Amino acid sequence: MFTHEYYDWTGLINGPSRLRMISDIDKLIANGDYWTNSPPYQTNVNIFGLQTQDWINLKMSFIWSCFAYMQREAQIKSVKSWGYQTSLKTTEDRERYWHQHLREGSQVISGVYYLALPDSVCGEVETSGTEIAPNGVDGDGKFYAPWKSGQWMIMPGKTWHRPGKLHSNENRYIVAADMEI
Repeated sequence: MFTHEYYDWTGLINGPSRLRMISDIDKLIANGDYWTNSPPYQTNVNIFGLQTQDWINLKMSFIWSCFAYMQREAQIKSVKSWGYQTSLKTTEDRERYWHQHLREGSQVISGVYYLALPDSVCGEVETSGTEIAPNGVDGDGKFYAPWKSGQWMIMPGKTWHRPGKLHSNENRYIVAADMEI
């Protein structure tokens, strides 16, 4: 498998759809439905569990993107997802955000859906996406997978990664998901 691949879903999940999903994430965060031990603000509900057409489309696009990445269909054990709202207004310790997704006896495919990047960040898309460490956190070869609005970036869950750099006081929104097979 490749380190990562992008899958463009802007034809199905358009601007108004993405704005509705942002509104849903904002409502969850306003209600206090976020983890306090993760990057601010990460929802603590399985965001794909919201039963609207927008979230159903995003979930199905994630599953299809994972199958396309693997170049095969597979039996799904579970799908987990989170919404994120981040900006420079929140304290960030990027060093502690390195992570990977491993499950005993299973393979995990991870994805990041780039929902919305502030207009003020237009010159910083290269480092706003996801930082990937294919040879581990202490290894060489780290790089940024650039931000691509309306697209899934899919990679093996075992690959070390963390959110890209923040460049604005305006909110950036992503959806992250894992598919266990």
